[in-house]
Amino acid sequence: MVFGRRKRTEGAGGVEALREQVQRARAAADAAAAASRAAEEEAGKERDDDGPTVPSQAPTARRSARYRVAVAATAVACIGAGALAVETTLDHRTVQQGVDADTRVLDFAEESVARLLSTDTDNAEAYVERVLADSTGDWRSEFEQRKTATIETMRGAGNRTAGETLEAGIERREDGTTTVLVSATAQTGPATADPAAPLEPQVQQYQIRVGVTMVDDQPKLSSVGFVQ
Repeated sequence: MVFGRRKRTEGAGGVEALREQVQRARAAADAAAAASRAAEEEAGKERDDDGPTVPSQAPTARRSARYRVAVAATAVACIGAGALAVETTLDHRTVQQGVDADTRVLDFAEESVARLLSTDTDNAEAYVERVLADSTGDWRSEFEQRKTATIETMRGAGNRTAGETLEAGIERREDGTTTVLVSATAQTGPATADPAAPLEPQVQQYQIRVGVTMVDDQPKLSSVGFVQ
């Protein structure tokens, strides 16, 4: 399972810009390396041509060639270091974006499960609307088909339930849907002071597996199932 906390999400445009910087830096490093090799070859030729009849300005030419080699080598080192730094930043941001996306899914899974378990006999319609707002796909269709029965059951129950999530973890990702296992509790008590009602609220614990699918960049529940 994967756990995380929410962090700020960087835009996709920043990542693309960094990729372009890496490509440009690598191309510049390749060009500088080629210049360095050419300068070394020129220096080598000058050394080979040196002899007893070499004019007095030859040492200056050799120094000039060595200088070009040094400059080219320095350029290669600097550009290579810059490319490495940019690539490291790109990798970090890519990893961070993955963490942020997982955290957003986990946060939504916890919040939506808490809403799913929180019922109120006096606000059954509002409960149904909240669940539908969090839903998509087959789960939404299924819940919408039985929303009338859900409202009638809640009204007849005469109690309130407060849902609370304890922990959530990502199980897998497949076809655009992230499956999350959520541990939660539901504390049920009477909606009104009823002498016949239990003195202590009843608490139940659940393991609920939900599928989270992004719809227009918004997380939605696409499946809900209770784990035995």
